[in-house]
Amino acid sequence: MTSNETLSYASVSITPRPPRVIIVVTGGEHWSYWVRRALYRADKVWGGASFAVVPHQGGRVKPVLLRACEAYDPDFVVTYSPTVADVEHFYPGFISIGGGDGQPLEGADRDRLLAMARTDDVPSNEDEAAREQIVGACSSYRSRLAGDGWHEHVMSLDEEPSGHFASVLDMPGTWQASVLACPTGWGGALGAAVASHAGVAASPSRDAEEPELDDDVRTALTSWLLGQPGGVAPNELLWHPGPAFGVDRRTTPTAHERTKTHLVEIVTGLGFRRTGLLVVGDSAEDFALSRLWQLTFGNAYWLPPVLGMDEDTVPWPIGYGVMRIARDLARHSSRLVITSMSRSKGDLELTRDRLLAAFPTIGPGNEDITITAIPNLELSWRQGATVGLAVQDQWDSQVTVPIAVAEDGTRRMAAPLPAPVLVSTELATHSDLEWHTDVQWQPGHTVRRRGLDSQELFADRPAFMHTWARSSRHGMTYQSRRYDVVLAGTRSENTLARAALRDLSLAAWIRAKAAEHNLTASPSDAGRRTSLLAKMLGGRRQYVDLFGGPLLPAIRAMLATSATSDKAYPDNDGVSLSSTEGVLTFAGICARVADLDLADVRDQVDAALRAGVLRRGMVLGCATCEQKQFQTIDKLGQRWPCIRCDALNDLDRHAWKLPADEPTWFYDLYPVGRHVLSAHGEVSALLSAYLMKQRKEQRGTFDDVEEVEFLRGKQPQVEVDLVVYTDDVLTVAECKSPGELTGKKGKREVLKKCRAAAWLRADQLLFATTAEEWTSATRVLVRNAVSSFDEWGPLGPPRVDFVAGLGRRDTQV
Repeated sequence: MTSNETLSYASVSITPRPPRVIIVVTGGEHWSYWVRRALYRADKVWGGASFAVVPHQGGRVKPVLLRACEAYDPDFVVTYSPTVADVEHFYPGFISIGGGDGQPLEGADRDRLLAMARTDDVPSNEDEAAREQIVGACSSYRSRLAGDGWHEHVMSLDEEPSGHFASVLDMPGTWQASVLACPTGWGGALGAAVASHAGVAASPSRDAEEPELDDDVRTALTSWLLGQPGGVAPNELLWHPGPAFGVDRRTTPTAHERTKTHLVEIVTGLGFRRTGLLVVGDSAEDFALSRLWQLTFGNAYWLPPVLGMDEDTVPWPIGYGVMRIARDLARHSSRLVITSMSRSKGDLELTRDRLLAAFPTIGPGNEDITITAIPNLELSWRQGATVGLAVQDQWDSQVTVPIAVAEDGTRRMAAPLPAPVLVSTELATHSDLEWHTDVQWQPGHTVRRRGLDSQELFADRPAFMHTWARSSRHGMTYQSRRYDVVLAGTRSENTLARAALRDLSLAAWIRAKAAEHNLTASPSDAGRRTSLLAKMLGGRRQYVDLFGGPLLPAIRAMLATSATSDKAYPDNDGVSLSSTEGVLTFAGICARVADLDLADVRDQVDAALRAGVLRRGMVLGCATCEQKQFQTIDKLGQRWPCIRCDALNDLDRHAWKLPADEPTWFYDLYPVGRHVLSAHGEVSALLSAYLMKQRKEQRGTFDDVEEVEFLRGKQPQVEVDLVVYTDDVLTVAECKSPGELTGKKGKREVLKKCRAAAWLRADQLLFATTAEEWTSATRVLVRNAVSSFDEWGPLGPPRVDFVAGLGRRDTQV
């Protein structure tokens, strides 16, 4: 423990779970086959039911899907490489095989060599480019330990599971009988939808096409896909590993459920105000969007057109099922949203209207149920609750650990966590099983996801990591196995990693992200002043309450506007000490504070006095040099020294002049506070106070850092007025007193903030002012600068927002 750390204790929640994986496939003409083939591999793996499949077009992934991938938060991103047999089937002659003479082989010789390599993968540069794009948007296991670029823990999902992807079919307790699964001959969008919902138990046919369904099968399938109570999958979905008789489809598990051996689905976070998603369309991206939402938040439904979504009269199973979902969501203060990756907003609204017309209500009291049509770009990927798989009977285990708390609030474990042992004897018999452990601090402060260096999460920041860790969607995650020397014969418990982690404060997290770009981040001169005031007042929140709260108008009035008291304080409730410095009486403070009664003003003033940020004293005149001055109460006596000439004066009427009976108490602002106000530093405090009130989860984490300077070597690069992290949204803010940014200088300022936002992977770029409004020219300048900035990461630019009228009753967004 270092000298500036204090010892304490913290509670952490520990949850062992299987891996979360994104499988990258090509989204071209045969996408349905690649999707079903990828899910076939996933359904052999322990926990494979939670694997996502994401398509690309020419190596590029749609921006919406990248944001969905970030929210899903994979441990690994892998590619599904087509086999030689796949490529030869879909693209005959594409593979060129050279003979001994260097000429391409043909006929029987070519066929013979192809047959020998039928199951070999055919890597694709486009697949890898898409994989790297997703990795750049997510927070996989990676580090910069060697100092020569990023090193990622890359995995592959082979035909036969191994390593991190344990075979569930070989695991004791796995269901080995009949399952519900996508039929091998079902292709197209419907085949993909059934594969996503139920899984794939047998190798899909390359020649499969969209199936033609009779009315009874279509009705049953629609009800089942929409989770209708009592809905039963049609008989066509039954898959038997061998002879089977009397199989009950109501109790038969799916191929996905078979991968959940010794696992349970859990919901993390508050389940209120959740958004259910209804996806329409028949593209690869529609499939991916619905599956990613389902795996991340639950409550996602995808109905391909073959089920009747595009018909003029929506079939009753769809209308009834969708309205039942909307009703159930409404009962929990939630809503149903309809969206698509392949349909326009106009098409979505027409579909929504047909659904509402089919079943406008379900029983009395449900007349106000609505379905909202939202373009995919407007979907919010910051929901309060997420779903996932965890090891049965071991999720959310609470552990108390000793911690050392640094001056900036960073907490590091002073002792490692217990080994992440699995208590299930059946899981313990699987010698090659590997898992991941989620660690959530109670409460947690660190910024989640956003690709933090694995090394930054370890308490001692080791030169050699004995396992991998990453910043994940609920805190941090580390791998179960040790990667240092483990001798043969070592007890299984001692082959597991015992990690000591740290929960970074926002300031420490910013420093860590800056280091990734070979930068340092530290408080600017203005930041050091606000930090000093915050320390005097007892913390950042107390500083914001004073400099961004109801007392601010009175504090501002201590910056005199005239050297003449009659002009600066016409109501005789203050005295000008100079053209810029003034002091107020308590009555003068109360007159400038709205919405607080006298007792509350007194309490806040007294708190500031105890901290030394406000000082009580008298305005006196020296009998020798005639200097008008403020003398604090601590320096007053019957004989007091002049601050200018050191002459001793008597505390009598000659010194205070008026009133005749007794001197008046005045209140002065600590010089550092005056410096903050003179540089309009209070604007950042006003914005902080405003954002704190606006947050969705009042009990959630709110953290901010003011006046951060980024440097390369000793050269300043960017200064950021405010960085805020709340409701899992990271904001970089520019705070101005005038509501205007103009010309080349204004554009340079905006581009600097863009650079900082890109370094920190911010979600929001915010421009705030105390002026009544931002000029229209400024809004145009900002948006043009943001759109022209070419250093954004895979997720693209953050959202741009403006706030005007800070400190006023009518603050505008």
